[in-house]
Amino acid sequence: MIQSEIIHNSWSSTNQIHPFYEYQNHGVSNYSSLKSKDQDSSEISFSDFTSLFSDDVLTDLPMDDMEFVDVSRWLNDSESEGNENMKITSETKKDGDSCSPALSSISIDTSTTIQSRNDVVSHVLQGNSREMDNQMRIYHLLSVYGEAMENGHKELAEVIIRSIKGKINPLGEPLERVASNLFQQTEEDQGSYLRQESNKIIEAAFKAFYQIFPLGKFAHLAANFAIIEAMPDDAQTIHIVDYDMGKGIQWPPIIDAMSQKRKALRLTSIKKTEEESTSDHWRFEETKRRLLDYANPFGLTLQVEEMTFEELASELRRMKKRGKKSEWLVFNCMFQFPHMGKRMRRIDALEFLKLAKELLLANSSTLRGLVTFGDGEAIDNSHQNTNYTFSSYFNKNLIHYQSIFESLELYFPSHLAHARLAMESLFLAPQVCSFSWFQNWEEMTSVSDSCSEIGLQGMRISKENLLQAKEVVNERETPFKVRIEEGRQHEMVLEWNYTSVVRVSTWM
Repeated sequence: MIQSEIIHNSWSSTNQIHPFYEYQNHGVSNYSSLKSKDQDSSEISFSDFTSLFSDDVLTDLPMDDMEFVDVSRWLNDSESEGNENMKITSETKKDGDSCSPALSSISIDTSTTIQSRNDVVSHVLQGNSREMDNQMRIYHLLSVYGEAMENGHKELAEVIIRSIKGKINPLGEPLERVASNLFQQTEEDQGSYLRQESNKIIEAAFKAFYQIFPLGKFAHLAANFAIIEAMPDDAQTIHIVDYDMGKGIQWPPIIDAMSQKRKALRLTSIKKTEEESTSDHWRFEETKRRLLDYANPFGLTLQVEEMTFEELASELRRMKKRGKKSEWLVFNCMFQFPHMGKRMRRIDALEFLKLAKELLLANSSTLRGLVTFGDGEAIDNSHQNTNYTFSSYFNKNLIHYQSIFESLELYFPSHLAHARLAMESLFLAPQVCSFSWFQNWEEMTSVSDSCSEIGLQGMRISKENLLQAKEVVNERETPFKVRIEEGRQHEMVLEWNYTSVVRVSTWM
């Protein structure tokens, strides 16, 4: 089938780079000449990353032809020169009545996994007793912190935070790195300094992170595959409304598909709030230029625009009055994925889905459109229970982000620890914040998080879509597993060591 070939060729290898990233001022490189790399991430050429876009910012990078391992060395040198606070001493740290071991003595090769069952979190820790004891102390302190916040004991929570900070190594185990980011809320925090330094190579880091780490690509593939499969043959124009278009990295495969099917494509990015509009406007204009430049050699009729929901609703109503039914609507929401590098409010994403349902119903005649929802947050149906507490929500987030931090080690192992730390500071740290977790939980308790309750009907995910997703995450050679949710055939789940890290659902 043509959609299978299109999507497969676009994301057939975790390390393969889509031609959208190879676009230069004089055209698009021949994608067939690109071959997937069999080597591991430490051997990927740094020139692959610096050539992805033609931004001027990349010309300032000091080493165009170095291998990826040398990127790590460069990051290590930059951090060691500018951040003396990152050095871990061999001194013991006093905390209350107990004395914790020196953090430098804790190996970073230990594997830590958290599993949850019936709100009871148990730990499987491998390593010597000293390492296990320290990890258990950190986890128990974090659990007590969640309970203290739930009960409004702010002073106790502050005491616990100080105790946790005395036990963690920012280069240590996944749980330690989660905890290190969880309480970094001031400009004086060393994490803030690291983000400032890492921002100097943000474009190269983003491209490396997206290509190597499969979470974003998995969600994009699943959503795009569903769009192409569900698209009606008689639709002249495919109109995709995107909740957060960002750099537009999801849409090159759709451009490929529409050009082959000889359909017009319209991409509408939802305009952000007034506070965000100034910073996001330049990003949208740059994304628009790249998408149009990419589509130009295909001869595709492509329209890229930015609208508020009110403007979009008014236009759809006018089109319906004129009897124009050739547009097939898709509402796409990718929520809280690491490559987005920012915090997102779940209540805003849910509002998008509600409005999507209303517009689909208002604009439909015989064929309804499609909603694709990629969820990168630690959410299941538990919070529909009125007894869903903050401590339960907090523990689910710990499990979720510990799994993500742990999975990142597969692509950035110990000899790339500082490169991994830079990636974490840019793309994971913005989502790991105790204050935002509490704020999200408060908002969630007052709204429904069920797309079915919103009024959408699930659309079954195909077996072909599932098989393509398994290949993209390299399921046979990694702890990543992909499955269709039992009893929810419209939802596909990406797991790391049996912990869900991404969910993609399709609705109509």
